[in-house]
Amino acid sequence: MTALGGGIVVAATATEAAAATIDTSASYVLVNRNSGKALDVYNLATSDGARITQWTRNDGVQQQWQFVDSGGGYYRLKSRLSGKVLDVHNWSTADGGSIVQWTDHNAANQQFSIQDIDGYIQLINRNSGKAIEVQGAATADGANIVQYADWNGTNQQWQLVRVGGTNPTTPPPGSCNLPSTYRWSSTGVLAQPRSGWVSLKDFTVAPYNGKQLVYATTHDYGTSWGSMNFSL
Repeated sequence: MTALGGGIVVAATATEAAAATIDTSASYVLVNRNSGKALDVYNLATSDGARITQWTRNDGVQQQWQFVDSGGGYYRLKSRLSGKVLDVHNWSTADGGSIVQWTDHNAANQQFSIQDIDGYIQLINRNSGKAIEVQGAATADGANIVQYADWNGTNQQWQLVRVGGTNPTTPPPGSCNLPSTYRWSSTGVLAQPRSGWVSLKDFTVAPYNGKQLVYATTHDYGTSWGSMNFSL
């Protein structure tokens, strides 16, 4: 191991992780070794080009990622929230190129190889050959995720934490008993579409900073779909 300025430690070697260590049916939270924060779709965005940041780990769907096999030892990382994948914006090959989410085209700028370092991984982009890192080794919430030349810094290393230990989209085996009656105390409308929306549906709850964040899908009078959330 070699120590550099700023307290960042560099591992001497990096090797490709065995493919068997990645379960493509599972979701993972990726926790940065330097900051202890999780890879996060900023502000629960679902649009192409939304920036990827680090944020205090809360295991929300915006922090859950599925590895999709592209073959040849490469993977795409698909957001459980948006269904979009990590993408080096505009096919950049420069240090500091932005990491965003984008519709999955299985393109080289969306594919990453995996290197193993002392129980952590690095993600190396197929197009640029650069590693995903927390820009400037920042430790604050909202710090940008970018690509940078692979120097094995701890801000380029990520711990894979499997969500729940099982695939969250697969129901557990067996069955469970449901109550025979339910009670609902409210008789009024809980939420209505605002002006310009035709529908407001698919309500979902995610833990966020110790609270429960409620968000939903919106649809206008045309062909546009969107996402909204209630203020905490």
